[in-house]
Amino acid sequence: MALKTRGIITQVKKEATFNTAPTFTDADVIITEKTDVNPKVDTVERKSMSCSMIDKAGIPVRFTTEGSIDLEIDVKTNAFLGDVLFEAGLGAKLANGAIINANNIEKKSDGSGDATLYTVSDADVDRISLAIKKYFDSGDVVLQALGNVINKVDLEFKQADILSASFGLEGASYQTLTGQTVPACSNDDSVPLVGKNATFEYKGNSVCAKDIKVSIDNTITSTECITSEGYGDKTIVGKKISGSFTCLLEDFSYLNDLTNQTAGKLFLNISHAGKQIALYLPQIKITDAPITDDSNSLIEVTVNFIAEKAETEGEALMLAVKA
Repeated sequence: MALKTRGIITQVKKEATFNTAPTFTDADVIITEKTDVNPKVDTVERKSMSCSMIDKAGIPVRFTTEGSIDLEIDVKTNAFLGDVLFEAGLGAKLANGAIINANNIEKKSDGSGDATLYTVSDADVDRISLAIKKYFDSGDVVLQALGNVINKVDLEFKQADILSASFGLEGASYQTLTGQTVPACSNDDSVPLVGKNATFEYKGNSVCAKDIKVSIDNTITSTECITSEGYGDKTIVGKKISGSFTCLLEDFSYLNDLTNQTAGKLFLNISHAGKQIALYLPQIKITDAPITDDSNSLIEVTVNFIAEKAETEGEALMLAVKA
């Protein structure tokens, strides 16, 4: 019988030990827009001479995975749905770790806040590895990917549309499984966050912006050991936070900030259906500001930026949610 995409179920869970399968439960099911986790086989070419002009097939030496998971941004009981992906992608999470103010996010390290805080961790050891099980509409067609580390997070805050997140993954191993019990998966009627009625500020000034995007790129190095099956571990060795937004061109203030490398703060706050999400970048610098002046339209500027770690707040990015 043909398998249906609507029957795909995804489970994601933290690994206690890198590249080792945990015990999954129904609570580990994540409703995704797309789970694109694919096996990858590395082979080595045969270099020995043979009595033929035709090359021999290479020898498989490493079985890994790569891909991405996409989902709608939704919040329930002060946490993201698919919370483990946000924590692993950014690196740090603190329950009751923030208060969302009118134009910033205030970190509460003592847990006295009323919102959950996610930050891009600057710790030396902050790698969270994930195990993923993808059921292809059957308990007998299951792909288990282990040792997954998130190499990229894309957050998109688009006007009059559902907010979305995408998580790029690279894994250390995979197995094909049969005879698995398909986990329970309920159709939650929760309403995701939508890009409208938002507050958006740059340098403390309200901006009519659209197509707001933020990306976190994690540079990962893999530890190779002859004693392991391919990779012994994966470590995040660098992080880059960048983004962009588009708005109407009213003056050359963005170009001046680019020319002078003037730092500014960026704040976004969206409330919808009794839920709230706020994004705060305490120190950004503009890297490019191309102007669009198509015929018969308003002139727009797209502001591309990079976020730096701010000394005052001690963070480069703060993301807070409450519901």
